[in-house]
Amino acid sequence: MRRRAGSPGWDSGTGPTAGYFRPPFLCALDGPPDDADRRWRWRPMTDDGTTDLDRREVLNSVGSLTLGTLLASELGADVPGALPIERVSGRPQRGAADDAAADVFPQGVASGDPTTSGAICWTRIDPDAYSPTTPLSVEVVAESGFERFGGIWSVETDGLADRDHTVAVDLDGRLDPDRGYAYRFVYGDTRGPVGRFRTLPRPTASPDSLRFGVLTCQDYMNGYYGAFGHVADDDLDWLVHLGDFIYEWAGDSEYDGRDIALPSGHDLAWGLSDFRHLYRTYRSDPLLQSALASAALIATWDDHEVVNNRYWDYEADRPATNYHPRSDDPKFMSQLFADGIRAWWEYMPVRVQYDPDADRVQDQLRLYRSFRFGDLLELVVTDERLFRSQPNDDDGGPVPAGALDAPGEADLDHTMLGADQREWFLERVTENDATWTAWANEVLNMRLDTEFRGRETYELADSWDGYETERRLVMDAIDAADVENFVALTGDLHTALAGYMRTRYGDGGSRVGVELMTPAVTSINLAEAIEQRDAGVPPSLAERVLVSNNDHIQFLNSTNHGYAVAEFTPEACTYTAYAVDKTVDSAAASRRELASFRVPAGETVLRPT
Repeated sequence: MRRRAGSPGWDSGTGPTAGYFRPPFLCALDGPPDDADRRWRWRPMTDDGTTDLDRREVLNSVGSLTLGTLLASELGADVPGALPIERVSGRPQRGAADDAAADVFPQGVASGDPTTSGAICWTRIDPDAYSPTTPLSVEVVAESGFERFGGIWSVETDGLADRDHTVAVDLDGRLDPDRGYAYRFVYGDTRGPVGRFRTLPRPTASPDSLRFGVLTCQDYMNGYYGAFGHVADDDLDWLVHLGDFIYEWAGDSEYDGRDIALPSGHDLAWGLSDFRHLYRTYRSDPLLQSALASAALIATWDDHEVVNNRYWDYEADRPATNYHPRSDDPKFMSQLFADGIRAWWEYMPVRVQYDPDADRVQDQLRLYRSFRFGDLLELVVTDERLFRSQPNDDDGGPVPAGALDAPGEADLDHTMLGADQREWFLERVTENDATWTAWANEVLNMRLDTEFRGRETYELADSWDGYETERRLVMDAIDAADVENFVALTGDLHTALAGYMRTRYGDGGSRVGVELMTPAVTSINLAEAIEQRDAGVPPSLAERVLVSNNDHIQFLNSTNHGYAVAEFTPEACTYTAYAVDKTVDSAAASRRELASFRVPAGETVLRPT
């Protein structure tokens, strides 16, 4: 366990919450943001517009639901209109929804960004079913126990068309810590599918175990989502998604039913209508819906939520990429990024700062934030796209003098995080007093020497290899602070991988923590890339060469698709990667364990289990 002299006390906030953009369509606000944490808090609306939290007032505000129905929900009786307790333990049952639910809620439900007293609950109303006069409510019930069981809240629906009919309700401040809850939306007389989430334990609590499903890179056109079916059945506490939730391209797929045609008619996203269409398409998949209904999601993004290998051109002060036909048009690219940001915010259950009216695209979204799971874990989520400069595969210069004294102020030619986020990240990692610190890290932090037969197997400048100076600065600062039990949960590379993050690679470097990468759900991996290039090299041989080239890597598999599970206890972190057959469109798609490693608390070592 980390025990560092002089560590400041824990900040009970849930991350960078100041200055939220207020969504215009949610429940009535309980006044302005609190000065202490400036979080918007939502209260249930009564028929007369009041927001009294007294239970009787809540019951009187329900409308079509009676007192008896609500009490039946609390007690678990299976009566019309109730939310039966027996149907919200484990995987949510689709039978709990009305037959018309799929027509009214075509993208299902999701929850995300849990706090000690709530979470974001998300759904989308089909435009053909939408009427501004139809009442919408969200029902919440505890999965066990009877104290503060939850409630029913009315939701304003004016203006839903402005955000593609998506709905996000923030229940922060309404529920109990460390409790499992079930929820559903009711639109008119139609009851939606049941989802579940767990609130966070109090900062002073001592959880015995935390189980996370770790996911990334789910190209809809490149396979089926059997991995999500297994995730839904895996009894996970929370989900961590590391980005590439959608891909910006369209066209014909070799997999039946996976073709995509964009409204613009282009093969790449060209604007907001295209991004929204992609999210609607991806989230129409029943297996993805089942996973998102099974546990609260903590999400970051990667590049494909907007465009491949995106970055910020600091000299021109605009977003940029080399992978779009309109890359040389600054006005178009700024609007494309703004549209991608808006669609991501509309379709993800996140509690982040979003201001669509900001003058600069870079100021519209502050995604990076952190989550505290009692005294066991601090999960730090970074944004490695909006603030990164163009990568440089020759960026291996020395760390600037004095940079470790003020790492947020270091003047770097190439940056992944940007100065402000880098300073915030190092504070969260080095100054929290949890047993474990996990980093939701979009792209590979470790060096990866990919040379094979005189050429590069992967081009990796887009990872931390393209930002070597900043990587050294960050790893040196963490090492200097004697941070123990530091774990990176990483996506992007479409590979299952386990290894050691170091201050230097080769001679003289020290271990800083372990990096655990989840395989892609469906996106092209090394084996598929080799097959497409007809390179005549067995993927297993290429994998062995990569491990041989990089002695800090203990395991690497880029032949299979799937997901990973990371479990944290006071004694150890356990990482298990699973291979799931993406050619089968079923929750019963075959699954097998690829590898499992245990990292004992207090040791930076990977031990096979």
